[in-house]
Amino acid sequence: MALGNTEAILRRSKTIQEGDVQISERSFNLIIGGMLMWGFLLNFVTVSLFAERVIRMVMGMNPVVFLIVYFVLVLAGNFMVTRGSTPVAFLGYTLIAAPIGMLLCISIQGFPVSVVKSAVLVTAIVTLSFMIAGTLFTGFFLSLGRVLFFSLLFMIVGNLISSLLFGGRGFMMYQWLGTAIFSLYIGYDWARANTCVPTVKNAIGLSASLYLDIINLFL
Repeated sequence: MALGNTEAILRRSKTIQEGDVQISERSFNLIIGGMLMWGFLLNFVTVSLFAERVIRMVMGMNPVVFLIVYFVLVLAGNFMVTRGSTPVAFLGYTLIAAPIGMLLCISIQGFPVSVVKSAVLVTAIVTLSFMIAGTLFTGFFLSLGRVLFFSLLFMIVGNLISSLLFGGRGFMMYQWLGTAIFSLYIGYDWARANTCVPTVKNAIGLSASLYLDIINLFL
């Protein structure tokens, strides 16, 4: 999920930044896969081992404070990924994934394990399908960058207004809209992966985008 000016992000990913070295396509894809697994591993450990502690801690906080801290960490991590050196980008990716593990603890509490497993399976199938589509129809997905960005803004603002003024009426509509947007974002970010210069920095940046796409789709 590319945050910010999508055209600028595309231009930056097609050039080698200072200090970067071009690597093989195989190494590039392995780094993306490894970074995704690192993020999901952090989430799995948090949910499996620390869910009760996290829920108690969050429940004892003001929800507004929790949301502010959460978004500050994710935005700071995104800035580190897009603007920092390769080691800083890795730390930024970790800073994005760690608080999302806490969010998952809150989001899936009360759901049967079978439901969570089904959601994981469906997310995996949709992710793979749109990665294949992003490979086959690269040009089409790259053309969606600006549309997806503004669609996401519309969804967030519309959902917020609906919750504040209408008690969450139309919630399911925004859920389906979010599902469509994040599915298309997977195709878009994978299309970016097929056209950008294969460097470690680009691999980490694309991993962060794909990770956020997949997590948001799961949620």
